[in-house]
Amino acid sequence: MGLIESIPFYVEGRLLWGTLHLPANARPPCIIGLHGLEGEKDRGKWPVFAGRFCEAGYAFFRFNFRGCGTGREKSEGQFEDTSLTGRIRDYEAALRVLGEQRAVNGQRMGVVGSSFGGMVAVAAQNSKVRVMVTLAAPLTFFRGGEPSPSREDGGITLPSGRWLKEGFVNDLRRHDLLNAVTTAPPLLILHGSNDAVVPVADAYALYDAAADPKHRDGHGRRGPRCG
Repeated sequence: MGLIESIPFYVEGRLLWGTLHLPANARPPCIIGLHGLEGEKDRGKWPVFAGRFCEAGYAFFRFNFRGCGTGREKSEGQFEDTSLTGRIRDYEAALRVLGEQRAVNGQRMGVVGSSFGGMVAVAAQNSKVRVMVTLAAPLTFFRGGEPSPSREDGGITLPSGRWLKEGFVNDLRRHDLLNAVTTAPPLLILHGSNDAVVPVADAYALYDAAADPKHRDGHGRRGPRCG
């Protein structure tokens, strides 16, 4: 797989942990991976993605957002303080750190965001990122109307039993993903048609809002083909 390096970095006084995978070729383009709401960099698809991208000649950087992860490389912060704005700041800090790494080409950056990580990628719209992939990215957490507080302090409890403070919902209202995606870089939207958590309609809405030229594969209507 090449060289693997742990990279700590700070965001708003919190120590976050990332892992950089480097292929054998010099100064490769770099892909950054953004895990989902309750995900972490060392679990599930992310080590697999890192290996596959390295095999293809790309560097890959995966990191734990604030309050996420386990063990020695758990990033500082409390999970219940999570917000979309906070994760955007973590992502932007990770991009700055990668821009300082001489081993990668900081002018050729891409992002893969899964679920809530896809929301982060779209909402951030960082000019350093040349290409973007979203995996089952939701447009909203407000299915069927505004969520009702499930805790006396106004927070909401997730199906897993973990919880988020009231500020999570208030912060989401500040971000318009359908507007943000209109200025996205070249974008690949991936979404399972039978997703029981995030409806595929969210992917169609992102596609419809994205700028032309574009093309839709799979089920559903097709847009104009890319040249």
